[in-house]
Amino acid sequence: MITRYHFTPKSSNAKTGPIAVTTTSNDSCPTTCPFNNGGGCYAASGPLALHWRAVSTGKRGGDLSYLVDAVAKAKLPAGSLVRLNQAGDLPHNNGIINFEVLRQIEAIFTGLRPFTYTHHRQNHENLQYIKWANLAGLTVNLSCDSESQASLRHREGFPAVCVVRSDDQRRSWIDADGVRFQTCPAQLKDGVTCQTCQLCTRADRACVVAFRAHGTGKAKVNASVGPEA
Repeated sequence: MITRYHFTPKSSNAKTGPIAVTTTSNDSCPTTCPFNNGGGCYAASGPLALHWRAVSTGKRGGDLSYLVDAVAKAKLPAGSLVRLNQAGDLPHNNGIINFEVLRQIEAIFTGLRPFTYTHHRQNHENLQYIKWANLAGLTVNLSCDSESQASLRHREGFPAVCVVRSDDQRRSWIDADGVRFQTCPAQLKDGVTCQTCQLCTRADRACVVAFRAHGTGKAKVNASVGPEA
């Protein structure tokens, strides 16, 4: 199966704000992601789900050459924010990130400020590729399965995020290892978007970003996250 992409120069997504975004077909998502296959993934329901399905089935977007042309045609100003994979993940081969494609994606967005998240397995090979991307200027946040895992990855120098329960009222906290956690500012104050916040765009930030479970699947996510919070 060929991974497909769609590029939107100015998103209407209320969470991101009016920045450029990409959507990647669902074959890019790892089967090991706990939110996959009915596990509560936020992108699997609502208006975004309809768009994601159209990309995944070939009704919108195209292959990597389409993405090259679409980004070039948009002529975004230097330094523009780009949220990669508002739905979907990094292309892979049986759970191992496809490094050649990752390099091509990084090159497509050279001169811009691309950022994304990945829930691929955090094995040695994948971590090396993600480390390369962050050094190259493509911020790839590690989506972690627990606060403890996110704390570990942060201490190793990776930008890390995790999900907490939807009813978690913490705004910021420091764990037993001295790592600071910050709840996504957009979930704490109206009017904040990825465009205005930009916390997740910084690979060298001083905190883990925590997202409260949201969307129609939040009950399933709550059950997956458990009572750690």
